[in-house]
Order: sequence, then C-alpha cells, then structure tokens
Amino acid sequence: MTNNNNDSVERGLLTKEEILQSLKQNGLRITEQRKLLVDIITEEDYTCCKEVYLLAHDRDPSIGIATVYRMINVLEQIGAISRKNLQKNECTGRCCDMKGGCTVVTEASKEILLSEDDLQEAIKYIMKKKGYTDQSQIKALLVDQG
Repeated sequence: MTNNNNDSVERGLLTKEEILQSLKQNGLRITEQRKLLVDIITEEDYTCCKEVYLLAHDRDPSIGIATVYRMINVLEQIGAISRKNLQKNECTGRCCDMKGGCTVVTEASKEILLSEDDLQEAIKYIMKKKGYTDQSQIKALLVDQG
C-alpha cells in the first residue's frame, strides 16, 4: 500500500470519494461496513479509534471493534488519515464510559486492548492500594488530557 497523499492528509482534504478510490486502487473491496466507516471518518468529529467504533456501532451493531481498528490501519497505510492528527482534537467524552474496554497506546505505538473487566480489576486494585475499600462497580473513567 502506498502513502501518496501526505499533504492532503495533513490538511484534511481527502474526500470520501478519494478515500474509496484509494481503497479500490489498493485492491480492497468496498463493503457496506467500509463505506460506513469512511462516512464516519469524513463526516464526524472523533478523537480516537474507539470513538469511531462507538459511532459506527450505533449505526450498525454488527461492526466489531477489530473491524474498525483494521480499517483505521488500512486508511493510515494508504495515506487517507493520520492518527497523529487525532490527538489534536479535544476529547468528546463519548469513549470514556468503559463499555467495551479501551486501548492503551504506548510511545512505540503498540496498542494493547483492555476489556471492561480488565479495567475494573486494575482500577479496583489501585483504589484498594490507595485505601479505598468500596468495591462497587466503577461507572466511568475521566481522563485528564494535560
């Protein structure tokens, strides 16, 4: 896959049609799920892959998070998007309800998927270590962007 649209990506000028054409040129079928994801990426405000997933899942519950991550990776490889630009947007809070877990991204861009149960377990461990003994279900995690 080629990345020949760097200037357009940085300026956010790739249209839905250009992205779909690029997918075709790179030998990918244009499925309904891919069309939906391209619609979301070109028309919605989002700050992370999980937020794209939540938006897509609202429209088509059959879309899995793995499908979204694969599509985001493909779009980045063909130069249709840049994940670096996602971090420039202010968080909307759509993806912080812990449902479906989260993705931890390391400095080396390695992505580690954590389930909601993983998050609950980790947070309860930390809270217990800090002296909080209430073991009720944690509803949300608020992340400071500072």
